Amino acid sequence: MAAVSCADKSDGWKLVWTEDFNGNEIDPESWTRVAKGPSDWNDMMSLREDLAFIEDGQLVLLGKVNDGTSEDTTAFVTGGVKSVGKKSFRLAKFEIKAKFNNVNGFWPALWLMPDGKIADGDYAEVDIMEHLNQDTLVYQTVHSRYTLNVDADNPPHSNTAPINYNDWNIYGAEIYQDSLCLFTNGVKTLTYPRVEGKELQFPWSEYPFYFILSNQIEGAWVGPVSDPGQLPTELRIDWIKVYERKDL
Repeated sequence: MAAVSCADKSDGWKLVWTEDFNGNEIDPESWTRVAKGPSDWNDMMSLREDLAFIEDGQLVLLGKVNDGTSEDTTAFVTGGVKSVGKKSFRLAKFEIKAKFNNVNGFWPALWLMPDGKIADGDYAEVDIMEHLNQDTLVYQTVHSRYTLNVDADNPPHSNTAPINYNDWNIYGAEIYQDSLCLFTNGVKTLTYPRVEGKELQFPWSEYPFYFILSNQIEGAWVGPVSDPGQLPTELRIDWIKVYERKDL
């Protein structure tokens, strides 16, 4: 059977998992709250329940000024969830319907990381959506050891896409054996191909991927919060859908 790639017509997918956030609380069978860590994306994270919760059939992730009511010591506190060890998919189509407010110093992100052990020296990340400050566009990027250490622009591994400002948008990714594509509102924004003979250049077909949904405040890329009075930051996710197909 000939290999299917995202250069072909994107049909033949079968829905295999839907998260519609219709329960009363975050489903522990699918999600874990993100704890504080050392990186720019998680150094404000908190396990506080008021920062990640279900409301009106949506997952709500907030970022606030730290009010001192918890053990958190950072200036701001943010919420995030991940599906590591619970929901992960290999060679699949991923879609997320989300919206967020626009605040200087706010960096919402929807992304995928490999679930389980990866090969020594390897790296694989899919940034389905990242947004900065008041931008009217989002960034969509794939990262591998090749893009980080060798030649990030050959082939191009990132692009931007316009969005419905302050409104709902659908962000997507499709992972095939020989290519990876990113989408915003059904429009293909990036096709990243496997290039034979380039070591560690295309790791995504080798691993199942889990979701990280993160609300982050401040960082080297997004910059500082210009006015704490703009807070809270808010990232809402209406649904997530994952599809698979038999010919991959």
